[in-house]
Amino acid sequence: MKPLAVILLVLFLSFVFSALSVPCYATFAQNLRWSIDGSARLNHNQALDNSSRIYALGIDTHKVFTNSTGDIGYGVGQLYWTKLSNHMPVPFLFSSKDDSDLIIREAHLNYTAGPNWLPNVRVGHFTLPFGLEESIDTNGRLLDYYLGKNLGTKLDWGVSLNKVISQIEYNLSYTLGGKDKAKSVDGSYAVTGRIGSLSHHDLVIGVSIFDGNIDNISRKRLALDWQYYWGTWGFLGELALGEDNKQSQGWQKEKYSLIELNKTSINNQLKLYSQFIIKDKEFQESTDKRINIGFSYQFTTQLELSMSGVKQINTPASGQKQQLASVQLRYRY
Repeated sequence: MKPLAVILLVLFLSFVFSALSVPCYATFAQNLRWSIDGSARLNHNQALDNSSRIYALGIDTHKVFTNSTGDIGYGVGQLYWTKLSNHMPVPFLFSSKDDSDLIIREAHLNYTAGPNWLPNVRVGHFTLPFGLEESIDTNGRLLDYYLGKNLGTKLDWGVSLNKVISQIEYNLSYTLGGKDKAKSVDGSYAVTGRIGSLSHHDLVIGVSIFDGNIDNISRKRLALDWQYYWGTWGFLGELALGEDNKQSQGWQKEKYSLIELNKTSINNQLKLYSQFIIKDKEFQESTDKRINIGFSYQFTTQLELSMSGVKQINTPASGQKQQLASVQLRYRY
């Protein structure tokens, strides 16, 4: 992956040198937004009869870079100290159920000063441009569209080409497949892309593709997503078709679908949502069906309480239906 590493380095240095063409220290604080972000989450997994906690404290930054001719791009940086307490199963970022570590969420630069006919160039660690997650940020929230479970990871290191042109927007990325590691692991890679209508409209439709090898599992996906908003109501959905190759099992067809109905209060303080999720794998005894109901309440612009409950409808081969209840308190300063 040396050629890609060289490309990433050249793009990064070009961006930095452009930003430093003006007195850097005096201007860096301009167009810089940052916040301290802390959260505490309590989970209860009924199938495992286990209660766990996740604590996170970090900094979330967004910086617009400019020079004498105008904006040249922006950067996003999110670094969080994260602590687990009796969390099972153990997430891949940690080594034990009570582990703690510094976690990089989003960390990327997006160069936007090229000619109108050229795409913007993003370099770093970013959310893969696929499905509903492309326009709805779920980092640090209970609300989830299961991007990581569908593709093998939610965030990855690499480069993307993105642009808004007239009535459409697109984002195409090549990433290393190492997830939290800025390198290819055992030949891992991911090609991801989405093209769709403008994300700020009441009706949004998008098509996504994915081809990758992550954790020694090859995956291919083709997906359709949509969002429709009528007043304070929202109707969202995603349908992904594809196949996985887990080597020992060979290629297996897989289908994933999600439908969401949500309601937001007029003052935007309260949001209610309900999801119906179906995941069907070839040769699997029964189709996995789950419902997820949740809400978030914004006490102030800084303090938010959210709760969700996920319940499996079908009976899996293990005989244990998955049921997870979560509550989170989050404060941003």
